[in-house]
Amino acid sequence: MAGELGPNRDLIGISGGRARLCTPALVLDLDVLDRNLAAMAAHCRGAGLALRPHAKSHKSVAIARRQIEAGAIGICCATIREAEAMVGAGIAGVLITSPVTGPAKVERLMALHTETDSLMVVTDGPDNADALARAAARAVPARPLAVVVDFDVGLHRTGAATEDEVAVLAQRIEDCDSLAVAGVQAYAGHLQHVADFDERAAQMTIETGRLRAAVARLAEIGLEPAIVTGGGTGTHDIDHRDGVFTELQAGSYVFTDVQYNAVALRRDQARPFEPALFVQASVVSTVHDSHAVIDAGLKSFATDGPAPVFSDGVADGVQYQFMGDEHGAVVYGQVNERLKVGEAVSCLVPHCDPTVNLYDHYHCVQGDTLVDIWPVDARGNP
Repeated sequence: MAGELGPNRDLIGISGGRARLCTPALVLDLDVLDRNLAAMAAHCRGAGLALRPHAKSHKSVAIARRQIEAGAIGICCATIREAEAMVGAGIAGVLITSPVTGPAKVERLMALHTETDSLMVVTDGPDNADALARAAARAVPARPLAVVVDFDVGLHRTGAATEDEVAVLAQRIEDCDSLAVAGVQAYAGHLQHVADFDERAAQMTIETGRLRAAVARLAEIGLEPAIVTGGGTGTHDIDHRDGVFTELQAGSYVFTDVQYNAVALRRDQARPFEPALFVQASVVSTVHDSHAVIDAGLKSFATDGPAPVFSDGVADGVQYQFMGDEHGAVVYGQVNERLKVGEAVSCLVPHCDPTVNLYDHYHCVQGDTLVDIWPVDARGNP
């Protein structure tokens, strides 16, 4: 519905509409997005990995569909809300990568299980596995729920702690008529932003050795995993090198951000993916000689990492500074820059995933034209 597209809907299709957006606005460059999707799909084909990218980065059905059209075999989701959005839109091959716990969420999981026969969910402990088994046994139609054993390879967030625990949990799942062992997940989130490629690769090799041992342990008990899934944008050119992973879960590559631009993502090419996601803001005050004030502050960007970086509308060397909930500063420093009230500036986002979650819409552009507005379908919690 047009009324649901926000205040910029009348600018769709108008040349120069990008500069006229009501701000702050989340802006997505579609040409760059598609190049990033094609680049990762080509990498995975060359590396012999399936690609099941993570929707927690974009929370968008439209982007998930583009990823699948580019060659992805399915989509990862971090939350039950994200999974509901994807399954509800007909996206197949959804893997929920965090344990689903508590009666309310487990019931929602079972509702999804009845809607699609390609849903998978991870678990990392016997209590959760038992709860899933009981709920799946009551589900209609009755069929086993595919469960992936989550293995902790150093992040210490979720995941069975040892190879033996992985084997015991997998056997417990296998012994339940209402569950089926689908594979193993291992995500080294603590390594994704290690800046130096060789240092990151060396640390990942250690963790992959532990994963290899867990996979071998499963094979010993007759439960060799059909999939070994994990990895991310930071290790996308490392995860395949030891021949253990069968599929990649990278998510942030679709946009990149300030954090990932500080990481050498490949040994021969530090930035194989281009910035595609920006926050466009407008100048609201110029009363100070040292800086101008824009309408994008703490409520417009994730604040768990570095500051945003200006990408358009200001001179090189100008820096962003937070100035409150609704405001940020364009700090001139030594740059001979003077902006005018109403001028548009754009910022590369500092951390894409939580920044996206602050917005209702993507403003999709090609060049200077706003070509479409997409909802952020799965934003928010729970």
